[in-house]
Amino acid sequence: MNIGKDVIDHIVSLLKREIAFVAYALPNFDTIEFIIDDNVSPVISSRKFIISTWAGEKFEISDRLNISEAIISPIQQNSKPQFNRTTSSWEEYESAINKITELLHTTEGKVVYSRLKVIDDCRINFNLIAESAVEMFAEHKNTFRAIYFTPTTGAWCICSPELLLEVDKGCGIFNTVALAGTRSGVTKDGWDDKNKREHSLVVRYISDTLKSLAISPEILQSETMNAGKIQHILTRIHGNISTPDGMIEINDIIAALHPTPAISGYPVKWAKGVINQLETHDRECYGGYIAIDTDKRYLAHVNLRCFAFEPGRCCFWGGGGIMKDSSAISEWNESDMKMESTMSFITKRLSK
Repeated sequence: MNIGKDVIDHIVSLLKREIAFVAYALPNFDTIEFIIDDNVSPVISSRKFIISTWAGEKFEISDRLNISEAIISPIQQNSKPQFNRTTSSWEEYESAINKITELLHTTEGKVVYSRLKVIDDCRINFNLIAESAVEMFAEHKNTFRAIYFTPTTGAWCICSPELLLEVDKGCGIFNTVALAGTRSGVTKDGWDDKNKREHSLVVRYISDTLKSLAISPEILQSETMNAGKIQHILTRIHGNISTPDGMIEINDIIAALHPTPAISGYPVKWAKGVINQLETHDRECYGGYIAIDTDKRYLAHVNLRCFAFEPGRCCFWGGGGIMKDSSAISEWNESDMKMESTMSFITKRLSK
């Protein structure tokens, strides 16, 4: 991925001036594109970037400025959001996992429990973040990669392997995936029973949800997806949202699908209740979704493998699907592995 210094400079400039923007690269593409919103200039295209937090708050970045105009745009005067982000302790994590596994002996399903890791270092600045992100984007080419900022959410970086929904608005063809089951390394070995059971819950949920909307999904053979140094079980699902009365509304599909059991658990409503009861931190954008929306195409990914950042600090989220036979230490290590997939690019530069 050959990204010039000018792209890094643009990202740093937009972050410093607190202008709402996203710089993103589509899966398997090398080009970084910008959507920039100064909230003043007229909209120049239908393209927009949608952010939906875990709690369901939505924010949009409209396409108002090209990059040459943004370079000379004045600094925004935004009030600084206050975030309460602290590293999750092992004691807190172990206690929560033990409570979840106990609950799962009476309720068949799973719960996706997350934790935080915060790095405080005065050397962390926007240049270091932008340079790290470009290197990260090159290694995670098959993911949706982005840096984005809004005055409300703050700044985030993401390399998401999980497609939530892609729709061709012309013909109604859609694609989504079930992505659940995780292991380290790159191997062709078979998957263990715990990961296969976790994955099957997600496939079943997505299929049943689509059928409830009168959509007939075609479910393909499961495969192994490499996401950096991590592997997942991936099942591709596609079909068509066209009906004799017109296309089913994309917003209705998203509202029904998200959050899938891959990011919440199963049964979804019950799992979200457990998460709200036991997680002591705000997931913020983690576990929500981000989308590129145009006249012709809608493309949404789950907001994971992500971190929030500001000068002097980065905050990483990582989670895993807890089943009744899960152990706290193995799940802790799995969430470490997921956070390390992005965190390593920051810590490597800090160690120089």
